[in-house]
Amino acid sequence: MPTTLPILRRSAIEAAGHCLYRYKRIWVDGVDDMSDYALRGIAFHACANRYIRRLVAKQLAQDAEEAEAAFIEGLGSVGRFPGRLVTEVRELFDRWAEQFELELSWFLAAEERQERSDQAFTPDLVYGRPDCLEIIDFKTFWVALTEEQAKADFQAKWYLRNAMIEWPNFPEYRFTFDFVRLRTTISIPFRPEMLTSLTREVASVQAQIETAEASGNWPATPGPACGYCELKCPVVDQPLNLPKRFLTPTQAEQLGGWILAGEQMVRQAKKALKSYCASHGPVTVRGIVWDNRPRLERRYPIDQVLLLLKQRNIFGAFDAAAEEELTISHSALMPLFRQFPALEDDLASIVQEKRTWRFGARKPGAEDDEKVTDE
Repeated sequence: MPTTLPILRRSAIEAAGHCLYRYKRIWVDGVDDMSDYALRGIAFHACANRYIRRLVAKQLAQDAEEAEAAFIEGLGSVGRFPGRLVTEVRELFDRWAEQFELELSWFLAAEERQERSDQAFTPDLVYGRPDCLEIIDFKTFWVALTEEQAKADFQAKWYLRNAMIEWPNFPEYRFTFDFVRLRTTISIPFRPEMLTSLTREVASVQAQIETAEASGNWPATPGPACGYCELKCPVVDQPLNLPKRFLTPTQAEQLGGWILAGEQMVRQAKKALKSYCASHGPVTVRGIVWDNRPRLERRYPIDQVLLLLKQRNIFGAFDAAAEEELTISHSALMPLFRQFPALEDDLASIVQEKRTWRFGARKPGAEDDEKVTDE
C-alpha cells in the first residue's frame, strides 16, 4: 500500500517525524489511537468550533446560550464519547467560553480545511487584521510550551507557511498557542528561516518514509509522542528478559531506548500531575500524597556574613575548619571566577578534586549540564 500522500497532512508528517512505527500503525495500517488525551482534545475542539460558527452566523461576539447549544452539539458529534471525560471537557469548555470573545470584524476562518497548496491544514481560528494575519490554535495541555519550544514547533511552522499561500500579502503573520486550561497564550511571529527549516524537515521525513516502505522496517523511536501514544509498542510495552550479566549489542540498544521512552513519559506525567494539583489540589495514591508544597530556600550574602562575624569577634568559629574538612564548592565560587578569571588559577594549588562516575545519557557534543538522563 503506498504511503506517499498527494496532499501532505501535518499530523501524518509530524507522526512520522516522531516515530515511524506510530506513523505506519495509524496512517498505513489504519489503527485508531483514540486515547483519552486525543478524545479530550477532539471533543473540546468540536464544541469550540461550533460555538465560533454559531457566533459568526448570528454576528455575536459572545453568548451563553449559544455556548451551551454548541457544547451539546459538539459533544454529540464525537460519537461513543466516554462518560468519564464529560465533566472534564464541560469544565474546560465553560472556562474557555466565558472569557472568549470573537473578533467579528477580522474573522476569516474556523476549522476549515485549506488545500490550496500541497500541504493541507485546518486552523482552529484565523483573524485577518489590517496589520497581521493571526492563526490561533487551541491546546488542552496541562503544561504550556516554553517560548523556545513554541518557536521550534512543527505545527506553527507548517501553518504559517501555508497561511502565506492561502491568505497572501499581509504585512505580518503570527501563530498563537492558546492553552485554554491554563488561560495563557504564546505568540510566534513568522520568520523567513522557518520556510527553510520546514522544507528540510518535510523532505527528511518523506525520505525516511520512503526508506521504511522499501525496507519494510518501521522502527519505534522513543520521544515526545510517547507521552500520549496508546499504541502497543515494541519498545515501551516489551521490557527485555535480560540475562543477569551479559547483553547483546541489540539488547543494549533496545534497553537504552526503553529507558529513554520511560523517563520521557515519567517527566511528562510529573508535569501533568503538577499542573493538575495546582488546579485541583492534592492527589492521594496508596497513601502517598502528590501536591505542590511550599519550600523555603535561605541564603546569606557572604560579605555581610563576614562582616557580622568580625563584629561579633567569632572568626574563631573557623579555626578548626581544616580539622573539620569544611570546604566551599566550585559552583558556589563560579560567580567570582567569572568576575575575576585569574582567581581560579590562584586556587588551583589548593583545590580538592574527587573524580567519580555517574551513569547517564547525553547527546554527542553536549555539555555536562545538557544530559538526557542521569542515574
